[in-house]
Formats: sequence, C-alpha cells, structure tokens
Amino acid sequence: MESSDFTSIPLEVDPEQPIKKKKVPRRLIHCSDGVLEEYSTDEEEEVKPPEPTVNPKELTWMPWFWYYFATAARGTLYVADSCGEKLASFFGITTPKYQYAIDEYYRLKEEEEREQEREKRNQEMFEEKKLSQIKIELKPEKESCEQRETTSPGPKY
Repeated sequence: MESSDFTSIPLEVDPEQPIKKKKVPRRLIHCSDGVLEEYSTDEEEEVKPPEPTVNPKELTWMPWFWYYFATAARGTLYVADSCGEKLASFFGITTPKYQYAIDEYYRLKEEEEREQEREKRNQEMFEEKKLSQIKIELKPEKESCEQRETTSPGPKY
C-alpha cells in the first residue's frame, strides 16, 4: 500500500514510530454554538509560595526597627481601610469644600419663600377684611349737644 492513498488507513501501530500523547483539554466550555476546549492556564492566577516568616527576636537593631515600623504601618492601613468612610467623614474629606455656603444659600432662599408666603397671606387677609367692613357715616343731628343742654328742662339747683 502506498502512503499517498487516502482511502486506506493502516490500523496497525508501527513500533518504530513514537507514540504521541494526545493533549487533553483542561476545561470544556459548552456554548450554544458548540464546545470550546481550553488547554491554557493563562487566565488562572498562579499560586505564589508563602513568604518565609521573620522572627523579630533574631533581627539586629535596624531590621528589627524596620520590621515593627512596617508592621505598625500595615496595621494602620488595615484599620483605615476598615473605617475609611467614617474617618473621611470625620476629617471632612467627603463633604464639599464650600458646603457651608451652599447650606446658607438654601437657608436664605427658604426664608425668603416663607416671608413671601406670609406677605401674601397678610395681603389676602387685608383684602378679606376690607370687603367685609361696613362703611358707617356719622351725620350731625339738627341740634347739637350744647343746644340740648340749654333748652332741655331739667332740675335746677
């Protein structure tokens, strides 16, 4: 048989040829349009070996100081991360720089609106009273009070 013949495939394994290992996919991802075979581990994070621990009792003065300084800084950073929002609010980092001016503006605006509303209510009350008032005119009588006293008979003392 010739090797260029495509119709015949030898089923026997030639002992002279090395056996190639078939690459097994690491993961099979089933999609709607087919199956994706994943061979690479590029996307996975590599596990780093743990760093050797340091015994501070065996360190000399300068590395000992640096070790405790770094440990304190790391602890402080951890606490700041844990309580970050509360600390930021306490130190005023999260509030706008001129928040007091903004608050004052809105307070004055609200006060003006209340004043205008009060003036409007007073004007309405005045108009209501003006319409409900009855105009009374006093006309003098034919005789005045003085004339009555002189002409009226009364007891004389």
